[in-house]
Amino acid sequence: MRATFVNKLALFAALPPAVLWAADVWETKPFQDWNDKDIQKVFNNSPWARQARAVLGNTTPGAAGRGGQPAVGDASSNDSGVPKGREPGGAGRLGSAPNDLDQTPQSLQQIPVIVRWQSALPLRQAQMRRKYGKEAATSPEAQKFLADEPSIYVVSISGLAGSLVSSGGGDQARQNIAEKSTLTVKGKPPLHPIDVDFLAIGATVDVLIGFPRSTRITLEDQEVELASEIGGATLRYKFRLKDMVLRGKLEL
Repeated sequence: MRATFVNKLALFAALPPAVLWAADVWETKPFQDWNDKDIQKVFNNSPWARQARAVLGNTTPGAAGRGGQPAVGDASSNDSGVPKGREPGGAGRLGSAPNDLDQTPQSLQQIPVIVRWQSALPLRQAQMRRKYGKEAATSPEAQKFLADEPSIYVVSISGLAGSLVSSGGGDQARQNIAEKSTLTVKGKPPLHPIDVDFLAIGATVDVLIGFPRSTRITLEDQEVELASEIGGATLRYKFRLKDMVLRGKLEL
């Protein structure tokens, strides 16, 4: 069974992160017309992909930023999702002032990551545009990939060091992550991973976590929280569902 789901997860592998931004291209341009900046915008600064912080240390992190805002320790960022102090300009719509959730002890290392809802249509469109260019609109392979409704929710965490992710060995690391990851909607039983896979990106690794669609997530649920522990790093992040709507449909 694992091989089947690994193959499914491998299809959703993203691209290396970059700090670029543009207009909301998923609303204004056909995906086959997206340029490189547009693709990076979708992958790194869209409702389906945001920067957050994993916390390294012997601690349980507090709640993630409310409504899809940055996770513990990332109380300020600019409009591109870049933590304050690294951005080229002033802070953007995510706010610049510390909030009541910014309570991570300074002695704990905070690791910048990107959390992506990898199975969402805009992410899959960006993958096909990068792979097939403008022919993505006519390629039979691309069209099949986009037309097939994903059978699992795939969420990825990008930017963790490979040595941290693979602690304990590949299969053991996958098992550890699966045992310590959940996808939770308030009032419903948490979803547990079907499988976990890794994609090496230079010195870092993308962790792809596949969850069953046995629980239907709807706009009425308002938020869905990812919680995971990878190596010694913990992460909690809330996606705000009303922002993840494309042309009237919740895209997960």
